[in-house]
Amino acid sequence: MNNKAEIFCTFDLNASCTSCINHNKIFCKPDTNKVVVSHLLEFSYLTMAVFGVMVTSWILQFWLPTIFFIIFIPIFFIVFQARITCSHCPYYAESRRILHCTENHFTPKLWRYHPEPITRWEQIGTILCFTFLGAYPLFVELYGILTLWKISPTVIALLGALGIFLGTILTLTIFYLTFFMLYCPHCINFSCVFNKVPQKYVDEYLRRNPIIQQAWKNHTKKKT
Repeated sequence: MNNKAEIFCTFDLNASCTSCINHNKIFCKPDTNKVVVSHLLEFSYLTMAVFGVMVTSWILQFWLPTIFFIIFIPIFFIVFQARITCSHCPYYAESRRILHCTENHFTPKLWRYHPEPITRWEQIGTILCFTFLGAYPLFVELYGILTLWKISPTVIALLGALGIFLGTILTLTIFYLTFFMLYCPHCINFSCVFNKVPQKYVDEYLRRNPIIQQAWKNHTKKKT
């Protein structure tokens, strides 16, 4: 996407990482283990959520909620999130057509790399998108439980629907809490609204990557 990415320390195999204060503090190098964990968390939640919405559609005999959610998922990860969040991450600058990072790995890169910080409107969009991703299945499943209570209030059916609902909540909670507590405090997409990397590590990474640092300075000048 951007040949200049090759000089970023993230992609520099000869970078002096051991002498850097960011070493083992931020996720500035690809890590297969972190990729596997992030995808397991995403897959677990999305599988449970889609299954729950499908069960609700079967209860209602109305499949539009399921169709909508199945279409929304790839649009969210490949289009919305990729543009307003991921395209600002240094990992997005790599020349390969597929994103290789610790979170949204294997996503096709449809956009150009944006080294400048994420805007306030993009941050708001990120919050809204992640809120919808988590809330939509829960509201649909809850409506399915209430409908089932009215049309067929058998204990087994209600316990089954409630179990799916609780399973969706559990996988969503594990997914989001793990990211917010273990990934976001180390992610190099520093301007993301969920990013919690200490400023001294941000400053050091920008110092080692002047192209990104200059883009941040230019962005600050435009705002003032």
